[in-house]
Amino acid sequence: MPLPKAKSNSLLSNSFFIFIIRLFPSLANLVVLIWYSRSLPQDAYGNYQHFWIQMNVIYPLACFGIHVLVITYSKEYIVALLRKLQTSHYLLYGGWVVVLSAIFALLQSGALAITFIVPFLFLFSFSISVLLESLLIVFRDYRSLTVISLLYSVAFCVAHVHVLNNGFSLQALFAWLLLITTSRLIIYLLLFVKALKGNNTSEFTGSIDVVKIRSLWLHLGLYDVLQILFNWVDKFIISLVLIAPLSAIYYNGSQTIPVLPLLLGAAGSAVLMQLASSNDPDETKSIINLVNQSGKMLSCIVFPIFFYLLLFRQELIPVLLSEKYVPAIPIFALSVLVLPLKAYSFTTALQRLHKGNIINAGAIADILLACLLMYPLYLWLGLPGVALSFVITTYLQAAFYLFYTARLLRVSPFQLVPYANWLIKLIVFACVFIAIRYAGNQYYTREITLILGGVAMVVLIGGSLLLELQRQKKHGAS
Repeated sequence: MPLPKAKSNSLLSNSFFIFIIRLFPSLANLVVLIWYSRSLPQDAYGNYQHFWIQMNVIYPLACFGIHVLVITYSKEYIVALLRKLQTSHYLLYGGWVVVLSAIFALLQSGALAITFIVPFLFLFSFSISVLLESLLIVFRDYRSLTVISLLYSVAFCVAHVHVLNNGFSLQALFAWLLLITTSRLIIYLLLFVKALKGNNTSEFTGSIDVVKIRSLWLHLGLYDVLQILFNWVDKFIISLVLIAPLSAIYYNGSQTIPVLPLLLGAAGSAVLMQLASSNDPDETKSIINLVNQSGKMLSCIVFPIFFYLLLFRQELIPVLLSEKYVPAIPIFALSVLVLPLKAYSFTTALQRLHKGNIINAGAIADILLACLLMYPLYLWLGLPGVALSFVITTYLQAAFYLFYTARLLRVSPFQLVPYANWLIKLIVFACVFIAIRYAGNQYYTREITLILGGVAMVVLIGGSLLLELQRQKKHGAS
């Protein structure tokens, strides 16, 4: 079912800019992760990651799905909704963020001996920045967001370099990061106020269903919190029950390239924005078209990265993170098995259909089952068993969402997934990477083999994206 050319271009453009805006901070985090893994002792590195693990568990509670909710609607609708809310609503939410910031600050000041005010202001500034960034994305202020994202990422890396070169201290590091995060928040506020006062937003003339919005918000907030818990609960538990060096090994082993969740989030947000602005009377057809199109595009990036990380893991971990993290290789191998699922946004259609109850049912079942499997698989396989428990439940959750989406749209699950397109790519990419790794191990060092695989990954991503774009352009023009 071909898409009109304009829709294709709009979807790709929105996906690209949302991805780029969120790419730079993730790359900065990845660079710091690699560098600090090599530079810090395992106990110091484990303490450093302790801060981020707890922040990544608590800040979603502060946002509670609002940053996800706003992407569902048009900018005119969002402006009308913001004006409809009362002052008490804003004060109540501000109080909620303050309480969570205080809890986070108490945890850090107790465990890491960081002054209370630094983590308190850090979580508050970070959480509000996430909300404002989503609102500015709805306003499509992509140029400003891209520049700010790049500057923030550069400053983030510079702060880490400065602290490490001048005697590593968690207190000094997070004081610098607080300054950077607060500066970004102030700029976001100025841009948002300017956008609200501008004349580029027409008045929304329809009705606002507050009950429906509240229901979706509560479901999305719960889902977002559950997803974050699912991604971090294993690291959180291990950080509590194991010593810092072992926690550091598991943390590094369970890490996958951060670009992929960003790609999925950008694609899902772009699909929702496209559907929100669409006047197509046949929404079912639009949903099927858009999720298939985004799945084909995402697979061009996700599948080469998956095969590269999986097949070159023996070279990747010791070369990038140093030999002291070789025990993390089996954990890493199991963790990357979930990556093929990142080529598809399984909840986008359900979010558009306001089926938050189904989304949350899958999320709750996912995290409960993972926790049940975690201990027996740990007894069987050790730390890799913990990673395996989350792989198993992730695939079950994807099947659950796909089944209910197909049921709601009254179509076959095979119509929702571009399975033929994916199968061809999986076979081609697998053969290329297996051949390169075999040749590399026969004739070259592991560093050269790793570089050859990385070059092949970039070439395959670029080539398959160009082919996919040409195919969609051809179908759009026909």
